[in-house]
Amino acid sequence: MDTCAVLFVKSPASGAVKTRLRSHLSDDERIELYTAFLIDCAASLVASAAALKVIAYSPDTAAPEIRELVGERAGEIRFVPQPRADLGARMAGLVEWSFEQGAEKTILLGSDSPSLPAAYIDRGLELLRERDLVIGPSTDGGYYLIGLSRRREATRVFDGIDWSTGRVLEQTLAAAATSSLSLLPPWYDVDTPADAAFLKVHLEALHRVGSTEGVNSLRVLRTLDLPPPS
Repeated sequence: MDTCAVLFVKSPASGAVKTRLRSHLSDDERIELYTAFLIDCAASLVASAAALKVIAYSPDTAAPEIRELVGERAGEIRFVPQPRADLGARMAGLVEWSFEQGAEKTILLGSDSPSLPAAYIDRGLELLRERDLVIGPSTDGGYYLIGLSRRREATRVFDGIDWSTGRVLEQTLAAAATSSLSLLPPWYDVDTPADAAFLKVHLEALHRVGSTEGVNSLRVLRTLDLPPPS
């Protein structure tokens, strides 16, 4: 279990999901879309080469719901509750937990990029063989993936970050100034109606060329009325 990938998810039933889509989608539509995101991201997690595959869920009562959504893939995944803390402390806590399980290299992922190929997770783990830190920059100024090796102190890159702003990547790079760094290609998170519209077009294109990435998300997106990408 020297490699670990952790997917952070929320309970769709809580209703506190994809809140920036409220201008165009009903509560039920947002829940259905995020549920599809979760299932597709879990599929990429399972398809990755990480020895320890983890879903970190919130709130801490959501395990039965998340297991049911993941379905038959659940047997390949360890389910753990997210610590009750701010985002930075939750991320640092899960990295430290993974190291306690024997991991030497750990990747953290969010559930806002259902089109992300599992190959990006695998490449991140490969880069951590020689580097302290790997980051997958997101087009919104944050990151869609961050990975750390056991050689460094995990908490430093999660301290003092203005989460949910366009400064996350900039501040993380500053916090990691003394660390050896590798970068993955940029990707994108889906937060706004325009993001969701682009995801639909991207997934349609992937479907045309035979990819199975994001199949559940595409099925839902085809039923939604969204503005054009911008």
